[in-house]
Amino acid sequence: MVSGPSRLDAQARGWKTLRGLHPIPIDLDRLQLIRERLPSELSQCDALEELVLQLGLNDEGIDEYPPQLHPFCGHGLRIWQYPRQFARYLANVASLGVRSYLEVGVRHGGSFVATVELLRRFGALDHAVAVDIIACPALDTYARSNAGVRCAWLNTQSAAFEELLDGLGTTDLVFIDSHHEEMQCRLEIALLAPRANILALHDVSNVRCPGIAKVWNEIKEDSRFQCVEYVEQYAELGPFMGIGLAIRKDRMSTT
Repeated sequence: MVSGPSRLDAQARGWKTLRGLHPIPIDLDRLQLIRERLPSELSQCDALEELVLQLGLNDEGIDEYPPQLHPFCGHGLRIWQYPRQFARYLANVASLGVRSYLEVGVRHGGSFVATVELLRRFGALDHAVAVDIIACPALDTYARSNAGVRCAWLNTQSAAFEELLDGLGTTDLVFIDSHHEEMQCRLEIALLAPRANILALHDVSNVRCPGIAKVWNEIKEDSRFQCVEYVEQYAELGPFMGIGLAIRKDRMSTT
């Protein structure tokens, strides 16, 4: 068993590494690909999967992507998701009447802006908040030209994060994709689950993130939630990534 101080030392080393990972500018003009489509098109999983490719994928950890996706990596929005998982996830959350969104761990910002834009195509999104310990200039630019969008560059283990959450109140959809370590994931779930109607967790089926899978499996056993998984894989890889969606039965209907 790992001792308390050792675990804290490991977390401190992790934060030091993260602070050296500078976000790369993304092509916000790609968002026009979402804005020009009808909701009826955006609700179709196959069409959404193709759209995610056109929006552009991240090229970090490119070994997790199959060769046929490599031409779509390293440009555009740099979305760090499997298109076949992200498309089905987006199609579902778009049908849930989401009016407020919080994403914890945004990296280059691609998943955040794509989600915000898609949710807006399906109804009124009152506000959306991006949170990360590393400032993402592309999202600052996006927020300045999009009412209701704000960014908070802070540590989720800080008092400032709790103050932010208290100010937001209940959020319809919270997506957690931050430091992929079990202890931090548990701490973030403890803070966010009581404040969220719908909780999404990334890397629930990633062979490189066993701690996240462990936390997600515990959420699936919680009778307060209706859970859905988006864990479709590509042949001879992984398993990698994976999105878990937990909907509070007492707060929001899935219909």
